[in-house]
Amino acid sequence: MWCLTRGESKKWCEGRGFRLDENGHPMIEDRAHSVRVDLSRMQWYKVTWFSEFIASYLPPFDECLLWVSLWGVWPSSENSHLFYRLRETCGERRQLSDAPGHLFLRSESADLATFIGLALLFGWDFYLLTSPAYHLAFGSHDEFVRFCTDDGEAAESARHCLDQDPQFQKSS
Repeated sequence: MWCLTRGESKKWCEGRGFRLDENGHPMIEDRAHSVRVDLSRMQWYKVTWFSEFIASYLPPFDECLLWVSLWGVWPSSENSHLFYRLRETCGERRQLSDAPGHLFLRSESADLATFIGLALLFGWDFYLLTSPAYHLAFGSHDEFVRFCTDDGEAAESARHCLDQDPQFQKSS
C-alpha cells in the first residue's frame, strides 16, 4: 500500500479516466447499475465480513484507490491511534489530511479489506476506485455503501448476496 496526497489521488483518477466533481471528488454514479446498501441496521460484529465482501466485489483490478474524503464527523467513533499505527506498518507517517489516498495492488486485498473495515467503523466517507474501473464503491458516514458498475450481472450478484442477510434487507 502507498499513501497519496489529495493532489496525487486526483491525478491518479484523471489518469484513469475518472471525472471529478466541483469539489474534486470522483464521480462514480454514472455507471449503468448501482446497488445501495443501508447500514443503519448493521450488526457491527459483522463488519469484518462486510469489509471482505466489499473488497471481493471490486476485482478484477490491478490497483484500487481507497480515497478517504471525509472524516471527523463522528470523532468518538474514530480510533486514530489504531489507524496511524496500521498505516505506520506500511511506512506511512503522514497525517490523513496530508495523504487521504490509499493505493492497493491486487495482491493486497487483505490489507484493503482491513482499511475498508476501519473506514466503516470510523464513520468516514470513502471512495473505492479500481483500475481498470469495472466495479466501484462509495461509503458514507450517513450509513450506506453504494456499489456502482456497468456489469448488470455483478450488480445483481451483489444484491442477491446481500439480500440473503436480514440486516441488509429493506425494512417494511
